Amino acid sequence: MIRRSLYCNKLHNSRIFPVFFNTSDRNHIPLELQGYDSFLLDGSAGYEALLRKLQNRPLYSKPAIGIPPDLETSTTKPLFARPGEVSLTKDIVLKVDISHILKYAPTQLIGREDESAFLSDAWDKVVRVEKERSRILTFVAFGGEGKTSLVAKWIVDEMLAKDWPGCDAAFAWSFYNQGTSEQLVTSSDLFLKEAISFFGNAADKGFAGSPVGAYEKGRHLARLVGRQRSLLVLDGLEPLQYAPTSPTPGELKDQGISALLKGLAQNSHGLCVITTRYSLPDLRAFQNKTVVEVTLLRLSPDAGVFLLKTLGVRGMAQELEKLVEDVKGHALTLTLLGGFLKRAFNGDIRRCDRVRFEKADEKISGGHAFRTMAAYEKWLLNGGDEGQREVAVLRLMGLFDRPADAGCLAALRSETILGITDPLTELADEDWALCLSGLESAQLLTVNRDAAGTLVSLDAHPLLREYFSRQLRAQQPNAWRTAHRRLYEYLCATTHEGSQPTLEDLQPLYQAVIHGCQAGLQLKACDEIYLRRILQYRNYYSSRKLGAMASNLGAVACFYDQPWKSISPILSENLHISLYSEAAIYLIALGRLTESLEPMQLAINMLGKEKSLKDAAILLGIQSELKMSLGDVIGAISVAEESVICADHSGILHEQMTKRFRYADALHQAGRLTKAKALFSETEKIGPDYMDRLLFYGLASFQYWNLQLADPERAAWQAMFSSYCLQEFERKNPLEICTAFSQQCAERMFRHDDLIDLALERLTLSSALLYEAILAKSDTRHAQLQVEQTVNGFRRAGIIGHLPRGLLIRAWLRFIGGKHTGTDSAQTDLDEAWEIAERSSMKLHMADIHLYRARLFGQLRTLDGSLDYPWQSPSADLEAAEKIINTCGYHRRDKELSDAKQALLD
Repeated sequence: MIRRSLYCNKLHNSRIFPVFFNTSDRNHIPLELQGYDSFLLDGSAGYEALLRKLQNRPLYSKPAIGIPPDLETSTTKPLFARPGEVSLTKDIVLKVDISHILKYAPTQLIGREDESAFLSDAWDKVVRVEKERSRILTFVAFGGEGKTSLVAKWIVDEMLAKDWPGCDAAFAWSFYNQGTSEQLVTSSDLFLKEAISFFGNAADKGFAGSPVGAYEKGRHLARLVGRQRSLLVLDGLEPLQYAPTSPTPGELKDQGISALLKGLAQNSHGLCVITTRYSLPDLRAFQNKTVVEVTLLRLSPDAGVFLLKTLGVRGMAQELEKLVEDVKGHALTLTLLGGFLKRAFNGDIRRCDRVRFEKADEKISGGHAFRTMAAYEKWLLNGGDEGQREVAVLRLMGLFDRPADAGCLAALRSETILGITDPLTELADEDWALCLSGLESAQLLTVNRDAAGTLVSLDAHPLLREYFSRQLRAQQPNAWRTAHRRLYEYLCATTHEGSQPTLEDLQPLYQAVIHGCQAGLQLKACDEIYLRRILQYRNYYSSRKLGAMASNLGAVACFYDQPWKSISPILSENLHISLYSEAAIYLIALGRLTESLEPMQLAINMLGKEKSLKDAAILLGIQSELKMSLGDVIGAISVAEESVICADHSGILHEQMTKRFRYADALHQAGRLTKAKALFSETEKIGPDYMDRLLFYGLASFQYWNLQLADPERAAWQAMFSSYCLQEFERKNPLEICTAFSQQCAERMFRHDDLIDLALERLTLSSALLYEAILAKSDTRHAQLQVEQTVNGFRRAGIIGHLPRGLLIRAWLRFIGGKHTGTDSAQTDLDEAWEIAERSSMKLHMADIHLYRARLFGQLRTLDGSLDYPWQSPSADLEAAEKIINTCGYHRRDKELSDAKQALLD
């Protein structure tokens, strides 16, 4: 109605305009009304402006001609920001939370003047709303080069000290606080929850705590951050990236962070600053456009010499310069070395021979720093009680992969652990404080206290934690296990999560799992903590209620000796099967399909058909769908057939029928329609009464009707090309199939509350309604309503495997409705579907997207024929689709591909 009214009035609007009560509501102004008058009723001025509009009275009265009135001089400020722009006035209260990085700001930053100026210039461009500006800055460097110090110091000096110039909100997060070990799996779950709650309103906080998947939360956070001049800092991103030795070096493992960064790269009024050890190939498409990556180089000789001098190192210029070159200008090594020489030898540079740099392995992160730390440790141990206490505290830091809170430290000190806490047991409070003060002064430790001066936590550079962790494990394994047992028992006893805990409530339990496994208590940690308190056994509370897929995967990883290849032999065979299958399922849910293949196969191999035929059938069914998603159609058929055999031997009717549906669907994707139809008929004979239920129930229903609607789908595309020919279809009229199905759906569907099942049912219905509307040349609004609920349902469920299907149908509908490009268009849906499919190697989805691009946009022309094809070309998309179809055996699409080539290329 609104669109029609605006069209009839030649886009001159005087009757319809948005009225809202909160600034954030501006984001919900319909596209058709953006750019027209809008009124914010949060004060008397807004009400008066609306009343004047309704009465057609001007907002201001023009003074009579004559002597001009005496007006006060003031800066003219717009009442409202225009659509797509940011108001230069602060209409919201500044929000700041930089506590996660503020503590890392050094008193003096040396040798990073150019990088600091670069940051300031980037923010100035944000404030000036410059069109050509960076939205994401990434600082890449090895550990210890000073990335965190640079960003933290810039925030303190250029933002905090200057009262946050032009900033609406600032939020910083350090992933180093969630663990740095590559053996473990760091999750974005807690970050997304905290950040969405920070940037959003009450409704957003509810969304943040929901089980919606990380991908959708990341996209939502990108919208919240990008709508204002926000400063978002993500420090230490590498725990969420694949290591350089992996097949996909540097790529983000986390779907939520990937969605957030790509969303900000495309549309943001603020600035995101990232520090990481690895480059980010995920943002390659935006490089040198809205994303700038800065490699943080070693300190220059002059800066390195100056740093040594500020630390109290004395020597000739040539000696200082040589020392800087010996450690390759590594900032952390110079800091440690300067502190060591000052404390041990009064700054005499000639004593640096105590550190044998030539033995340092420069190929590993921390080589020179580790050698320096070894010399420092040796000197401290020979320095009497005070030095031994300091080493003991540093060894404690090696037990943690994140900051150590005061409670955990107190538990470790409560009783002597030989080899670790001997010098700290029964230590007087003043001596403990003096010890911490000495380490803090030497820049070996960060001491975090609250406003009252009470100790909150201790932290150290990740490389220092790693050094002492290696030392303890290798040299004092018994003390290592004893200390971790102490931490495990403390966290178990002091955590009271209740029956409905939040993600924050569960964090100590996730840490308890880590410490329990390090202590050799894998069985207790699995049973008492992971299964009983985190999952709540069969309730799967943390994943189903909180959506903590990545956090659970991190906990599961602790039980592995080598993810995802081998599990600790301490655990039983049944737990091995469970943990292999759980890892695979979590990886699938997170879009890491290729990684999930190995643990899934290991679970199936261990389970064996003779142990639990039902479980074997279920896992084989999942494996078949996984192989299909990855484009292994032949493998999917083989595994699906095997799952049917297991299901038949189990004697369980539900498994027998659903696994046949899976098998028939695999045959359908391969283009073997006759056998697929026969298998569906066979299934009906096995359980005719149960069949009626399955036809309107989630995945089984989708697989069945996907085959029934194959002809209508092809006919609809032919109608789009004006080449529809009824005689080509052997079965009954495609239009009649759609009409009959949609009538049945209206009576029998949507009677349960499972999010995935509901979304799949709506996907089937919206597809049928779309085909019906095209073939009958009728209105598509009913299909549009269903497909919107389909896409939203897949997003809420947090499992993205089916989401591209919903996006493709919606792209088709939006294209028909004239929304070809721009915001909320066919192109945006196709691009999002491609991003999901490409990232997760979903080959069949990729083939479908290529086909959709060519078929929808291949014939589209503007009035003057100058519209650019949004991608390479229709022929390139059809060629790519054909290659995937033939490579994967996805012959279901053969006829559709032939139709498209005939219509677009002949």
